[in-house]
Amino acid sequence: MRTTLKVFVSIGALVFITSSTFARSHRKTPGVMVKWKDLSAPVQATIEANAAGGKIKEVEKGTANGLIFYCAEVKGTDGKWSKIYVKDAGDLIRSEPDNARNKRKHKPLFGD
Repeated sequence: MRTTLKVFVSIGALVFITSSTFARSHRKTPGVMVKWKDLSAPVQATIEANAAGGKIKEVEKGTANGLIFYCAEVKGTDGKWSKIYVKDAGDLIRSEPDNARNKRKHKPLFGD
């Protein structure tokens, strides 16, 4: 009985340790931050049109399945954050609220 308990505890500890190790390898690779002036005119126009008067804080360039896209983080006039995804040609992929930022309980000490 003691041997079986030791085996189960050992297996449980091993699974716990290895699961956290493998979980790190599945993180999203970060994109490259892009300056607003370096974006093409169609991309700028699409982001501005979907920002609805909000302030564009940062733009990140990424690739997925060989497709180049831009992700703009926008702080709306109502204080809510959103993300706007645009293809390299200026076509809108999607616009969605940034739920992780909107659900923060505490405001950052510095900046927005």
